[in-house]
Amino acid sequence: MVIGIKYCGGCNPLYNRTKRILTLKEANPEHEYVTSSGDMICDYWVVVCGCSRRCADISNLKARVKVVVVWDEDSFKLLEEELKKQNKEVLSGVQEKRRLSLHETITVKKTITKEAAEVFASLTGDESRLHWDLSIAVKAGFHRPLVHGMLIDSLVSALMGTNLPGSGTIFMEHNTRFIRPVYWEDTLEITVQFVSFEELEESYIGIFSGTCRNQYGERVLSVTSKQMMMKTLFSMAREKE
Repeated sequence: MVIGIKYCGGCNPLYNRTKRILTLKEANPEHEYVTSSGDMICDYWVVVCGCSRRCADISNLKARVKVVVVWDEDSFKLLEEELKKQNKEVLSGVQEKRRLSLHETITVKKTITKEAAEVFASLTGDESRLHWDLSIAVKAGFHRPLVHGMLIDSLVSALMGTNLPGSGTIFMEHNTRFIRPVYWEDTLEITVQFVSFEELEESYIGIFSGTCRNQYGERVLSVTSKQMMMKTLFSMAREKE
């Protein structure tokens, strides 16, 4: 499951919130933990308050299962018990299907480090000097070495595969337009939206759009993707519009 973590303002914390969340992650490593601006749709949102006042704003949080507020050891233990129950349901096949809503949108941010680009080059074998040699990059018309376009494209693919539509989706078609260069240490805002679908006997064929914008708000990439979603794993929250 994807578990979002949101902290309160921390005006009067009575315990080390970061350390307690680290303990939670270590005890439940099978989940994916994310921290975002709050517009991301997660399976659980865990709102970490520093005291019993629990004054954190949760109005904008969207969760497939629930939003949980924790503020002391007892509330953390209740959360951990619920997560373990969810794990058992997944293993026994009782877990509900991923329920999709037409026009559902998810956004995450990621900074592209030089180290990440180097790992990508090593994995793919794409050692083009355009991605590490300043002189080549300048002669090609850029300010400095570029991040691999397919690395950026893969971030959109990863968001689709893990969150929208989610685990079990099958790529059928993927069209990408590369608009602007991305450089080391750029921070990208990656957005995926569920655009439309066709219902078949055993599956849905969904169309998803994806965009990436840099830290200046400029669009660097756009994607249209066709995904197959089997009805054994996915359902639709409402009729196609």
